Amino acid sequence: MSKVVYYGCNKERCDLENMTDRELFAKVAADDESAFTLFVERYKNRLFNFIFRVISEKETAEDILQDTFLRVYNQRKNYSPDFALSTWVYTIALNLVRSELRKRKLRRYLSLDFLKEESDIELPDGLNQEPGTLKPILEKAIKGLPKEYRTAFVLCDIERLPYNEIAEIMRVPVGTVKSRINRARSMLREKLLPHKELNYGLSKGLPQTICLY
Repeated sequence: MSKVVYYGCNKERCDLENMTDRELFAKVAADDESAFTLFVERYKNRLFNFIFRVISEKETAEDILQDTFLRVYNQRKNYSPDFALSTWVYTIALNLVRSELRKRKLRRYLSLDFLKEESDIELPDGLNQEPGTLKPILEKAIKGLPKEYRTAFVLCDIERLPYNEIAEIMRVPVGTVKSRINRARSMLREKLLPHKELNYGLSKGLPQTICLY
C-alpha cells in the first residue's frame, strides 16, 4: 500500500519538516540520512552567505560550505545540546574560514602577486547586480572591513545572530563583539557617505537595508 501524501510530501518528510533544528539534528545524530539532507537545505543558504562575505571568493566559499557540512556530519555525535546548534555550526564554518585565510596569507607572502591590488568582489549568482543597485556597493564596502570586524558585522547585521552566540563563535567576550560591530558600522558609514540610502540604515544600528540574500 502506498504512503499517504500530506500537502505534497510523504508523512516522514512532513514530520521532519515540522521539527525544530535541534529535533532534526537529533535524527541526524541517529544516522538518519533524510534528516541530514533537510538539515543541509535549512542551513546552506545562510551559511554560504556568511562564508562568502568573509572569504570574498565564490568558489572558495562553496568549497568551505561543503567542508563545513562534511565536518558537521562527521562530528554529529559530538554535538552537545548545551550549546545552540547554530553556534556550533557557525563555529565550524568560521574555523574553516580562518584556516583558509591563514593559507591565503602564506600564499600571498610567497607569491609576487601580493604586490598587486586585489580585484573587486565577485558577487554570487543570487544577488541583484542591475545598474544602479546598492548591493554591490555595500558588498564592496563590507569586503574592505578588517576581518574580525567584518565577521562580527556579518554575523550580527546580516545573519541576525544574538551577541552571546557571536561571542561563542568568535571566542571573545560579548563586550568585544559589541565593540567590533559598532566599529564596523562606523567604518561603513564613512565608506558609504555618498550613498545616503545605505548610510541612513547603518545609523539605525540594525540596518533594514542590509538584506543581501
